[in-house]
Amino acid sequence: MDDAQLAQVESLCETLYTGLPPTGEKITREEAQSRLLSLQSSASFIPQCQYILDRSSSQYALLVASNSLTELITSHWNNFTVAQRIDIRNYVLGYLANNGPTLQDFVTLSLIKLVCRITKLGWFDDAAHRELTEDVTKFLQATVDHCALGLKILNQLVDELNIPTSGRTLTQHRKTSVSFRDLCLFKVFQLGLTTLKQLQTGAIGAADRRQEAVLGEQALGLTVRCLNFDFIGTNPDESTEDVGTIQAPTNWRPVLQDPATTELLLDFYANTDPPRSSKAMEAVILICSVRRSLFPSDKEREAFLGRVMTGIRELLKNQTGLQHQDNYHQFCRLLGRLKANYQLSELVKTEGYLEWLELAASFTTQSIRNWQYSTNSIHYLLALWGRLVAAVPYVRPETGAKGHVQALENHVLNVVECYVDSMLGSVETVLRSEGALEDPLEDDGSLMEQMDRLPTICRFQYSSVATILVAKFDPLLEKYRELVGHLMSTSTDSAPPEVALQVNILEGQLTWLTYIVGAIVGGHSWSSSRIGNGEETLDASLSKRVLQLAQGMDYRLTNSNGVGKADPKLEAAMLYYFQNFRRVYMFMWEQSSSGGSSISTMASMKLESVPSTKQKVYQNMFEHMGLGDHTVVANLIVTKIGKNLKFWPDEHEIVAKTLNLLTDMAGGYSSSKLLLTLDTVKYLASHHTHEEFPFLNVPSNARHRTTFHAILVRLLLSPGGEEKLGLTFDKFMEPIIETMSQLGALDSSQLRSEAARMPLIGVFRDLRGVAMSLHNRRTFGMLFDILEPRHLPLMSKVADLWYDQPDVMISLLRFMHEFCHNKANRVNFDQSSPNGILLFRATSDVVCAFGRRALANATPVSGDIYKTRYKGMSIALSVLNSALGGNYVCFGVFALYNDPALDNALDVSLKMALSIPLEHVIAYPKLSKSVFGFIEIIFRNHIKMTLALDTSVFMQLMNAVHEGLQSSDAQISSMCANSIDHLATFYYENSGKDKPEVHNLNKVSRFVGGIVQAIHGCCSGGQNLYLINNFLSAFVITAQFVF
Repeated sequence: MDDAQLAQVESLCETLYTGLPPTGEKITREEAQSRLLSLQSSASFIPQCQYILDRSSSQYALLVASNSLTELITSHWNNFTVAQRIDIRNYVLGYLANNGPTLQDFVTLSLIKLVCRITKLGWFDDAAHRELTEDVTKFLQATVDHCALGLKILNQLVDELNIPTSGRTLTQHRKTSVSFRDLCLFKVFQLGLTTLKQLQTGAIGAADRRQEAVLGEQALGLTVRCLNFDFIGTNPDESTEDVGTIQAPTNWRPVLQDPATTELLLDFYANTDPPRSSKAMEAVILICSVRRSLFPSDKEREAFLGRVMTGIRELLKNQTGLQHQDNYHQFCRLLGRLKANYQLSELVKTEGYLEWLELAASFTTQSIRNWQYSTNSIHYLLALWGRLVAAVPYVRPETGAKGHVQALENHVLNVVECYVDSMLGSVETVLRSEGALEDPLEDDGSLMEQMDRLPTICRFQYSSVATILVAKFDPLLEKYRELVGHLMSTSTDSAPPEVALQVNILEGQLTWLTYIVGAIVGGHSWSSSRIGNGEETLDASLSKRVLQLAQGMDYRLTNSNGVGKADPKLEAAMLYYFQNFRRVYMFMWEQSSSGGSSISTMASMKLESVPSTKQKVYQNMFEHMGLGDHTVVANLIVTKIGKNLKFWPDEHEIVAKTLNLLTDMAGGYSSSKLLLTLDTVKYLASHHTHEEFPFLNVPSNARHRTTFHAILVRLLLSPGGEEKLGLTFDKFMEPIIETMSQLGALDSSQLRSEAARMPLIGVFRDLRGVAMSLHNRRTFGMLFDILEPRHLPLMSKVADLWYDQPDVMISLLRFMHEFCHNKANRVNFDQSSPNGILLFRATSDVVCAFGRRALANATPVSGDIYKTRYKGMSIALSVLNSALGGNYVCFGVFALYNDPALDNALDVSLKMALSIPLEHVIAYPKLSKSVFGFIEIIFRNHIKMTLALDTSVFMQLMNAVHEGLQSSDAQISSMCANSIDHLATFYYENSGKDKPEVHNLNKVSRFVGGIVQAIHGCCSGGQNLYLINNFLSAFVITAQFVF
């Protein structure tokens, strides 16, 4: 590289990161990126990257060079000698030492990542890599800027050794990670704490306030990373904030147990601002979560807990730092975590427990009242109270502070009442803010976190809590009925503004109460020791009001023909309640029914194994509800489901949740049998068209059509389903078949028109749902007899005309994939039946029609190439894979009778697979599974055809297998491994025979050596060793062929 080329690279980098092309040139950001990516294509570009680092003054060029070096080192690690690896590492470290303080942060971080990646990959190559901590110590002892740079290196090093790297096995990662933990991690942790002590005492005199802030932030971040290290290989979920037990090694005990450590972190929390203070609190949380066995005795653990409790009490008394959002959030996490790591029996013995309890209750109620600032933190506080009350039965009342149980009961009741009042009050506040405040009901994640924790808290004092809820529910329900009575046939939006506001406030408050009641009812446990103590009557009392609300909503919706809709959030809350009610109170429904002698006999047999107490609780529940028996309640729920599907076609979330509820009800053994007796279900099964349920005709609900029909067919084909629903499968299919007949009668121009788009998508989605619920030979044969021979030819015609429209083709191909899939051996025709061959012919026609047109239209497409081109090809290959591997076709028949269906399907599919650039195949996981699955199946079942391919085509297949073997995805590498196994097995069994395919194999024998080398690389990587060893032995046996 010379100065002119360097200037060109700098110009491209400026374009890439700023979007501004150089003067006199018209180059887009995408073109600049494409040209710069060439620096990552080969290890031969490493000198060019070093040249850029040494000569360039452009920060963007330095970033590109650093990122390229990282990618090259990672991808081509085995191409370097140990000495070269150390030289590159030392070069980058020296570069950082000389230039680090003057570089932009993004360049510095990229170079640090490069150093740490080299250190990780070469950890066992040479002792120099394991001495990086000592090398970084020199940074810490130099200038203040170098000290900050050293801390950044240590932070990245801990991250790099803690997080698995793509392309390396988990075994390799854990081996390196454990070695780093044992050799370096504790020292790194001590360096972080030492830096904090120096900052606390002012020992770093040369640092100004800005530098002190940077050092503090980096040192605290390092402390948190060390404590968060995956010490024992549990691979914790990084997406959650919930801290597990910290499995710190025993040699960490003196530091973690030392009071000075906790005091240091609490002092940093009290005397700094976020992000330093919040990081300090996060470190305190982690220290409080260390494993119990780290302490040599209970006495030391109690002393440690006492210090933590004292610190928390002081923070609560003085409200230290809690005015900052980040600090407040971390403090709530600390409170939530405290009971998770310590037993209640330990907490009540600590000095000042009752004071701590009172302060915690006061803090909780204050936080709940100020919900607009603490929505994402409330669930941590609720978790604290939930864990406290859950442990009460396991603590003797005389243990610890006197009267602690009574105090807890009082505080919990106050917390629950405050929560209910605050959430109800939040509705009006949000509405009157006119969008200035976020609605807590719209934050589904935080809302569900809170609902998950409410049952335990509310059931602790259930009678009192139920009284509070009923006192809130009744007047709101009465007022809502009154207002809705005036609006009956009109929408809320068309009402006078003040009336509309009142209705919206009431619906919002009823939404909260419905969620809360749903959570509490869902918390009922049939295995609880408290079963039979009358709590089911409280469930009934609360459920009655929710169901009455549901009846009122349905009545208004029906009478106004869908105009008088409630708030969608209230509908979602109602579905949440139904889901919890179904889970708790529907499993015994069949046992309570008395429909016929066979059912009664079955029920009596079951009741012998069910404790009578449960049966009494169940019956008591419905008696106290006062709405009728279980059948009436079930019909009410299913009626609500039907109304939602009928009147909420454009609300995607409501339709999805409604169908999820119906799916769960249809999936339960008892509840599904009850559904078959309900008139609403009979209506759904006999009117499953878009005229009756408009959601079926909304494009965004296309996938819900599949779910809807899958549910109905599952019910219809269940034992006695056709008889109970008064509907045969053929009758059920009539609307779908009628649509297919109309589409089949269209000529090509009409079938390709926009008017046919939605009917085509709909009918294929419906058919896929039907096919998904066919699980045996009889039911699959029913559908096949309906479609063959009249309607299957429509599929190939559609594929030929709509090949370039992903929405139509994906619907068609997904149906074909489901239809061809021989799950549970359902595609099993009589020995004399040609149906297997006919099914494969239809499949071949669809794949060939789509594939030929897609290959002929190879012009570049705009937008997402996966959605517009590769997705269809991927599913088409999956369709053929299912047909080829279904074991319901004797493929030798096609050649015997000169039927080209098989050859055409294989030819088109092979061309599709090879038309996709290999790097794109590897980049898209679903596409790669389809392509490599196809390659594996032709090597397994169609080896003669494979070996008859042109040498160049066979080389392409071998090259694809070569790349797939090195994939980090175990499924892909396994398929490629199996492909080579099939090839080696074929040669071993046929070696020396005078067959055309053996001669063809001999022609390409020289290419197999490269594959053996790739296999050796996979073996050294430790991936799929069982599979690799299986077919590696085949190659050893066929040594004269390979070597």
